Amino acid sequence: MRAAEFIALFLCLLLSACVSLPENFEREQAWKLDGSDSGIAELLEDDFAAHPGHSGSYPLSDGMEALAARILLARAAEKSLDLQYYIWHPDIAGRILVKELLDAADRGVRVRLLLDDLGVGAADDEGFLLLDSHPNVSVHLFNPIALRGARTLGLLADPLRLNQRMHNKSMTADNLVTVVGGRNIGNEYFSLDELVNFADMDVLAVGPVVDQVSDAFDIYWNSAAAFPISAFHEEGRSTDQLARARRELHAYVATHGDPYYEVMRATPLGIDVGRRAVDLYWGEVNALYDLPEKVLGEETDLLLQQLNSLIGQVQQDMLIISPYFVPGKEGTAELVAAAQRGIRVRVFTNSLAATDVAAVHAGYKKSRRDLLEGGVELYEMMPTLNADEDARRKASYSGSSGASLHAKMFVIDRQRLFIGSMNLDPRSIDINTEIGLLIDSPELASSLLDRFESRHDKAFYEVRLEPKDPGRPDGSQRLVWTEHNDGRSIRYTKEPRTTFWQRFGVGFISLFPVDSQL
Repeated sequence: MRAAEFIALFLCLLLSACVSLPENFEREQAWKLDGSDSGIAELLEDDFAAHPGHSGSYPLSDGMEALAARILLARAAEKSLDLQYYIWHPDIAGRILVKELLDAADRGVRVRLLLDDLGVGAADDEGFLLLDSHPNVSVHLFNPIALRGARTLGLLADPLRLNQRMHNKSMTADNLVTVVGGRNIGNEYFSLDELVNFADMDVLAVGPVVDQVSDAFDIYWNSAAAFPISAFHEEGRSTDQLARARRELHAYVATHGDPYYEVMRATPLGIDVGRRAVDLYWGEVNALYDLPEKVLGEETDLLLQQLNSLIGQVQQDMLIISPYFVPGKEGTAELVAAAQRGIRVRVFTNSLAATDVAAVHAGYKKSRRDLLEGGVELYEMMPTLNADEDARRKASYSGSSGASLHAKMFVIDRQRLFIGSMNLDPRSIDINTEIGLLIDSPELASSLLDRFESRHDKAFYEVRLEPKDPGRPDGSQRLVWTEHNDGRSIRYTKEPRTTFWQRFGVGFISLFPVDSQL
């Protein structure tokens, strides 16, 4: 056994010595462009004059509307498009947006696409190399795997570095309009998947906060952890190859995307933009973000530290929406302390049946009983919804068939809210980098809260503790999940809609000390 371990260690050390990131390439820095003389600036001129110093926000809870927003940004841009994403799938949504980016680049728009290399690992480099071959497009990979042809071996060669990822999600046009939030680029984030869709949240913003988001993008784009994809490939792609790929892309989008374009044009945002009458919520908005040095092992000011001052100011009510929720002992103690001070603390997360990462649920379940005993209210998302299919498609925070929570949002005292990419789990807090917008707008906070509260009964189980023996209220308590369905209440005493093996697997994982990686 010791010999086998020694050989494995030797091979890993040998592999790590043979695999290194490229060095012999020109690292060109680039910065945000001034879009103050663009058509977007002209369109927003009256709004900016009426709300000096403030930023405008528009929530994007509907998947189709969120995709429409990105397409509208791509089509409106005249100077620049800056995109930063953790995941980009080569599916309908991914290809529609690639087409829109190329169309913008054809108009002379500078396009910068920064992708987390592990997040896009399911796709090979070819598609992004072709995109990068356009003279107005640059594609960079963040914290890349050095061994491109054998990614698994590349991961094994450098696991400590590659464990830390860029989880940020933003898209900015002409340094004037941005979309920030929880959505990656893929069918399941925009209500296009046939099986399971994510209930998610973004916010479209204009005004001074956009310059902050652009500053954050520039910091990442020019960081030592970002590499141009061309640095890994000595030979680029020819004009003929790009032209052939463009023809194939246009044919694919025409076949698969046209029906969705029609739906997107009919969304409230599509209609209002067509009338130039989008209603924005105005107020103070700030971009909060981790620095890229976080993944390089350097000490930095973490996003959660920036948020702590907000959480410490809660007076009455705190609502937390986090699909991956692993508060740990310290976080549990803080939430319980808030509840015992008389603050109403509500947490909405995924049920075991709805989550797409069972290991995270294993970390969450360790804190569930302590949170409930301490007065924190817990709600877990159902894997499917009670409403009929048509209503399901229209409801905020719901997908079109199966559903899984992916939104990350905190609402404080109906006054302020945070919408971004950060989950309340150790991976988001300590390991990956994140971004989000802190919005001071009682109108927006109340509007989103009212919408959410009017609908969450149809999407979430209420989790409570009750005595196992009602005749002995001082006896042991058990977890109970309640589903509210058309005026009826359905109670479960085990994780709803799960099998024995699912529950056994999560229980087994929870025995191991892996919470810091969740």
